[in-house]
Amino acid sequence: MADTKGRILFLERYMLEHTDDEHSITTDDLIRIYEENGYKANRNTIRDDVAVLNAAGIEILSERVGNGKVYHIGARLFELAELKMLVDAVSSSRFITMGKSEMLISKLAKLTNEQNRAALTARIFTADRIKTSNTVVFHTTDTICRAMEDGKKIRFHYWNYNPQKEHILRHDGEWFIASPYALIWDDERYYLAAYSDFREKVVTFRVDRMCDVEITEEAAVRDDSFNAGEFAKTTFKMMDEDFSDSKVTLICDNQFMQNVVDRFGEEIETTVLDDSTFRASVTVRPSKTFFSWVVGFCGGIRIAEPADVRERFEETLRMVLSCQSAI
Repeated sequence: MADTKGRILFLERYMLEHTDDEHSITTDDLIRIYEENGYKANRNTIRDDVAVLNAAGIEILSERVGNGKVYHIGARLFELAELKMLVDAVSSSRFITMGKSEMLISKLAKLTNEQNRAALTARIFTADRIKTSNTVVFHTTDTICRAMEDGKKIRFHYWNYNPQKEHILRHDGEWFIASPYALIWDDERYYLAAYSDFREKVVTFRVDRMCDVEITEEAAVRDDSFNAGEFAKTTFKMMDEDFSDSKVTLICDNQFMQNVVDRFGEEIETTVLDDSTFRASVTVRPSKTFFSWVVGFCGGIRIAEPADVRERFEETLRMVLSCQSAI
């Protein structure tokens, strides 16, 4: 019985490692491989072992070729295209260090066969990407997740760079106290949405700039109305939390409809104004980040309403021009 169990497990590993829709193996080759690895086998053995794996939910497909059969693995936990997408996400993510990226991609590569493995592991070098040097990000995210599960507040230090590119703790090293609500991936970075005791509202923190994260004994502040998706959309790029959400009307050239939809989603309200422009109503935090996005279209997207947001945008432009002319 022990030999039978070992043999079936060996068959499962071999099929996963060496076969797919384009790479099959014959019955005779399987018998030979069994014997090379210390297992006695014949055609009936192969047939019965394949049946056991199929019954256990591990799909082994067979087809008759000439006087014999060939076998290969069927459905996998992850298809190759899915693994490529995951590998690219890991490789491009700025909050994951290069060393951790290589480790994760190596693990992902083990989920496919040897024919595809080299191509997957090579994808980490497909582009020059800025990667964080923070090696404790995974410990930080794990601590945050445990705090959310336990309904507890966390405390942590938060750092910025000084002109010498050194890490300087904000607020002179005082602890930040927050109730974690959600981890949000945006623009290749990881952010924590949390209720800040000091700010008395939900704000965001860059996870890779958090350090010394600890779970406290104090119960987290609950907000059952919090919606991570809506929060991420209205916060825009997870910056400038000092601003409140505003309903902003944009006048846009038709050629930028794709850009507006990409940023705000198909559900936003839009109205055709004439042959060349449309109006879009969006909810954003009217911050410098939002203003820089508008500027990027060189007049192709304009802020129409409300008046205070338009005035703030114009003041920002004047300040930029004043600083530029002072050089």
